[in-house]
Amino acid sequence: MTLQTVTGVILRERQMGESDRIITVLTREIGLIEVTAKGSMKITSKTASSVQLFMYSKLCVNPSRNRYYLNSAEPINTFYNVRLDVEKYTLACYFSELIQFSILPGQPCDIITRLLLNTLYFLDNGRVEHRMLKPIFELRFLCEIGHLPALLGCNVCNIYEADPMYFNLYDGKLTCGDCSKVGEITNIIRLSPKILDAIRYISLIDYKDLYKIKLSVPDRQELSQITEDYVRAQLGKSFKTLEFYKSILS
Repeated sequence: MTLQTVTGVILRERQMGESDRIITVLTREIGLIEVTAKGSMKITSKTASSVQLFMYSKLCVNPSRNRYYLNSAEPINTFYNVRLDVEKYTLACYFSELIQFSILPGQPCDIITRLLLNTLYFLDNGRVEHRMLKPIFELRFLCEIGHLPALLGCNVCNIYEADPMYFNLYDGKLTCGDCSKVGEITNIIRLSPKILDAIRYISLIDYKDLYKIKLSVPDRQELSQITEDYVRAQLGKSFKTLEFYKSILS
């Protein structure tokens, strides 16, 4: 088969035999793929530096049935600082686990790849605090894979904003205090106007402004818990990497 060139982020790596590794790559061009990188565990390997975890690399691959074989590789961005900080590294592992659980092989991934690359960029350079990057990535990721909340107003009376407003974690809908059945439904949470504004911003803003959002520490913590709960409700799964990340926060 004809060699194919793709660009992607290494989401997972595992050793196969003494010198080979299998890598899971999120690519712009052909989505999520598994690639066998023969000899990449050897010190003398020319591809070793390009296929490490969270590297953004240009890969030349040879398609073969359900797997690809690496022909050559060239690093584009190392995101080196992510690997030097255990909190950042663990958070990146959580993002990786989210993607691998949610994205099917061959599914178009240009937007998801862009989201991950932008998040890793800020995680690497520290311009956005990693505790803020968590809710940004969680919520925007869910929006991009089809779980965009219904944020235009109360699901019953259509009022845009009221205090309080309630958010249903399972259907993603808002209800105002007058219309909400608090006590009858257990999966709704109360949103302050600041938190509702933050959820709307992250869900709907253009990517160039996505990481400009600023919140106080208490508001950021509240938002982070909400987006975490929304992930669990929408995907029906708890993630071990998230639990480990939370356990090591200083």
